Amino acid sequence: MTVIMHIISKNNLISSSSQVFLKISLFILLMIPVLIMIPSHTHSAVLLDRVVATVNDEVITWSELMSAIMLEGRALLDKAAAEERKKQIKELERPYLDELINLRLQLQAARKMRLSVGEAEIDASIAEIRSKYNLTDESLKASLEAEGLTMNEYRSRLREQILLQKTVNFAVQSKIVITDNSIEKHYNQNKETYAEKESLKIRQIFFLDPEDSSARSALLTRAEDIAHDIQDGKDFSELAREFSEGPEKEFGGDLGYLKLGSALKEVEDAALALKVGEVSEPFWSPAGLHIIKLEDRRGDGGIDKVRDRIREKLFQEAFQSKFRHWRAELREKAYIEIKL
Repeated sequence: MTVIMHIISKNNLISSSSQVFLKISLFILLMIPVLIMIPSHTHSAVLLDRVVATVNDEVITWSELMSAIMLEGRALLDKAAAEERKKQIKELERPYLDELINLRLQLQAARKMRLSVGEAEIDASIAEIRSKYNLTDESLKASLEAEGLTMNEYRSRLREQILLQKTVNFAVQSKIVITDNSIEKHYNQNKETYAEKESLKIRQIFFLDPEDSSARSALLTRAEDIAHDIQDGKDFSELAREFSEGPEKEFGGDLGYLKLGSALKEVEDAALALKVGEVSEPFWSPAGLHIIKLEDRRGDGGIDKVRDRIREKLFQEAFQSKFRHWRAELREKAYIEIKL
């Protein structure tokens, strides 16, 4: 079903929150008008088809409902024993029928809006599908045949899917506007959510803490001499390569950008006390003796760094709300009779 499923995701014309209805719309795209064969208690084949819902001037049949249930729940239902299978189908009838009603209403709304889908749009969709899955005309045809579809049937269902997308775009998505003021208000009310920890770019000369405590004084004197050399203008990175005992010595003592909380507390405290470009006096940590240079510091970047992220979040929230409201409004204005 790979090629068929691509109908749902292609031409991402609407936001991801509408994928709920698009997933269910696959039922309509794949349903072939046939009567469903349901085993009876005597194991004989019984043809069943009847109207299960009227939606304005259109009907939904039992075979359509069963096609939807069997398509979506095939993996689960195939594993179930006969009695359990009947029970599961019964539980799925009403929720699946509700979705079919919603989709029928949306297609009716598309006709009222006089929306249409041109042949060129369908051709472009098929070309994208062929490109995505590296399909030739022959292999695409074979994939469709495996699903029981002709190319004409496939184009018809693809047309319907694009029409559904256009309808939601026109009725819901096009009416959503996320203003800069709303973004700034959301940011100010949720700063902690979007704040990133400050990062410090540190270069260090490091000496391991000697096992002999009596050697610590001599090591400190040596480090102080190196610190004085740096103050006199000697290159920090060159001195790090020559004297440092840490693994970063090969990189001139460069530790890169460290987010606050990721380094030794003593190192962070010393770095935070420095201005960019300044070098610390030698100081001890549980690991050993350090001389550090603060080369840069980065803050959280403020609202500009997360503006697009907030805009998308607010859009998704607005879409979900407006989509639910639009669907409810369609139902309120419609004549719907359920005959389950």
